[in-house]
Amino acid sequence: MRYNTIINKWSILTEQCHKTFICLVSVVVMFFSAGCDDFLDVAPSSSVSIPTFIEDYENMLYPFYLKYNANPILAVMGDDVYWSKSFYNSWSGNEQFRRAYLWSDEIYDQTMSNTHWNQQYGMIYTFNKIVDEVRNVPNEAMGNLLVIEAEARAYRALTYFNLVSVYAKPYALANENDPGIPVIQKNDVTETKRERTPVREVYNFIISDLDSAIKYLPPHPTKASRYQAAGLNVIGLKAKVLYHMNEYGRALTELENFFELLATTTSRFNYSYALFNYENATPSPYDPSGLPSVYNPVADVEDVMINEYMFDPTKGSLYPGGIAVLASNHLMSLFPADGDRRKELMLSKTGTDADEPDRVIKEGHYSNTGISIPDIYLMIAECYARSNRTTEALKYLNELRENRLTPATYTELSSSDSQVILRWVLEERIKEFVATGHRWLDMRRLWNDPVGSALIEKTRTFDGKTYTLTENRLGGNFLCCGLHHSILWGSPSD
Repeated sequence: MRYNTIINKWSILTEQCHKTFICLVSVVVMFFSAGCDDFLDVAPSSSVSIPTFIEDYENMLYPFYLKYNANPILAVMGDDVYWSKSFYNSWSGNEQFRRAYLWSDEIYDQTMSNTHWNQQYGMIYTFNKIVDEVRNVPNEAMGNLLVIEAEARAYRALTYFNLVSVYAKPYALANENDPGIPVIQKNDVTETKRERTPVREVYNFIISDLDSAIKYLPPHPTKASRYQAAGLNVIGLKAKVLYHMNEYGRALTELENFFELLATTTSRFNYSYALFNYENATPSPYDPSGLPSVYNPVADVEDVMINEYMFDPTKGSLYPGGIAVLASNHLMSLFPADGDRRKELMLSKTGTDADEPDRVIKEGHYSNTGISIPDIYLMIAECYARSNRTTEALKYLNELRENRLTPATYTELSSSDSQVILRWVLEERIKEFVATGHRWLDMRRLWNDPVGSALIEKTRTFDGKTYTLTENRLGGNFLCCGLHHSILWGSPSD
């Protein structure tokens, strides 16, 4: 009964928020267009909806599309997945996915719609509106208004992080002049051109927004929603951004702050913020794998902020239509023969690819850039390893492994060599985040890393032809053509 009540309330809230979101953003028609220059055109409208109560702004914080925070293309670009020829051919109507899988020079062209780009900038419009206006709500305590503004800044930072992680070069490869994505702080309807902000400045803006948000947020969530920004999960988000900037020392500081704050967190709303022991995966008709369910925002015990578990075992494949996506040889080689419950729960024993039935990846929410407890554990283990603090690194690494392996097969890893431990952590990330998009972001981050680069499969053989991933394709293949799209629902233009 309690579960149904929570879900019903959540459904009503998301429906209301979706309507609010659509009303707000649909009245502003802003078109971005770009050749391969540094400018994007905007054709705005002057009509805007003006919320008047704090509840209006609060509802705007949870737009329907917020959970679709990562481009699903990321899931097919990593070296953890393999496409059969039949699956590739079945995606003839989704040419951008086929190009992405083969690491093509050009993924989007001007004839293709980019829903992800449109949704993300639609949300930025909403968050900008909150930041600009919420302090002007009459007859409301300023403290309450500052909290809502802080949440909007946190979500805006997350959204820009999602965009710059896809449509620009990796931070480690950038200099101050590398074109990133447009950073829009004001919804100026008179603006007709947007200049692409350099990558470094985009990341600096993200960090600035997160720092501003943390000042006014409550330390712990106050609502039964994994979507709510609070001090705990925003600190985790800041750590993740710094981590992908290769700022491992700064990321470690934030991760230590995260665990310090976590120690004071109660289990309100059934949020344990603890690793889920896969030995406790008890199948049920609702969730045959027994894993935390993507359909229950309260039961997703490993989620920290806007994260969704990848597996939906009620479906037969990673993508709709029953066509299988396979685990790559690279991924399979990292799993032991027996004992790793992830392998058992992730891979189906049957599938449409009957010649390789033991490596069919089950369907789910296959792309996310949210924050989960496993992500936090592996980030801090890696940062400790890079700081030569091997004892601390092994503590977090082994704790995660103990919750993933069967008791009969689990053995504690031990080494005094930080480079060996670092490799173990990076291998664990590949196994933990299969087909979520994390692997592609790690491949970008680790391209020039001595240990991480050695774990990247840089060739892909398909239909008798070998395709090679090069450094200039880690972001550049999105740059020109990935920006040929409207912010919201407009058409591509030259």
